[in-house]
Amino acid sequence: MVLRREGPSHIIKDKTAGPDDPELLESLEEALTYASPDDLVAVADDLLARQPRFQELSPWLMGGKLSGSPEDAAWLARAVTHSRKKAREMEAVLTAGQADGLFPGLLDASRPAATRIAAFVNGLEGVDVRLRLELATGVLHNLAPKEYWLWTRWMWDRSTQTGILPLLAGSVHNLVADGVAMGYINVGSVMAMAMRFGEGTGLLTPDLMEHPRRSAFANDVFLACAYSIYLYGITSWRLSREYNRLLPTMPNLMRKLLGLPKVSDQ
Repeated sequence: MVLRREGPSHIIKDKTAGPDDPELLESLEEALTYASPDDLVAVADDLLARQPRFQELSPWLMGGKLSGSPEDAAWLARAVTHSRKKAREMEAVLTAGQADGLFPGLLDASRPAATRIAAFVNGLEGVDVRLRLELATGVLHNLAPKEYWLWTRWMWDRSTQTGILPLLAGSVHNLVADGVAMGYINVGSVMAMAMRFGEGTGLLTPDLMEHPRRSAFANDVFLACAYSIYLYGITSWRLSREYNRLLPTMPNLMRKLLGLPKVSDQ
């Protein structure tokens, strides 16, 4: 399914964009009706198919080293970021071994997840905090998606107070926190609220929510779908129709946000 807008977007209006826009949530909910539940199922299946690779890397990470393979560093960097530029930055960090000694503590399930993530983020100095969060939560979530959730910048960027979560929640109030640990907890709480919003869109079908394995990635695919629609709204408002046709299809934009390779458009 491809979402294309031929005129000004009804999702984003001049000078009113933001979580406090009284019409934004209603407009986003309306736009979500253009999405296909099959897109979410297909992307969830891609996430499932990728999970064994994370599991293969887990013993190496627990041992405090990423196998020494440049290919593994490149793959992991791409899997936890949303752009080639950020993947290159992450790959440089992983190749240099800057995070090696921090992975065993991150994967130590005897301590609370929020505490482990905060220790990892605080220990990985000299790296954009958003990249640190995406690496830490990306590894944990993809290893055990039912236990841990993602925290990516497109979900909630605390430095700019933007992302799909405050848009769906209607404000940044429940996301603002002192420190990484409480921030991670707050992201999880608001994510649960966002999923309740998703129940009214028709996108969270039994094929996704009741499947024994797909359901673990339901949060990811719904939020990526919502943010993709939001981006389409912005670009159709800002850019020409000709340029807009060059954008990825919505399923491939979802895959990009989740660190997945694109697939051929049918």
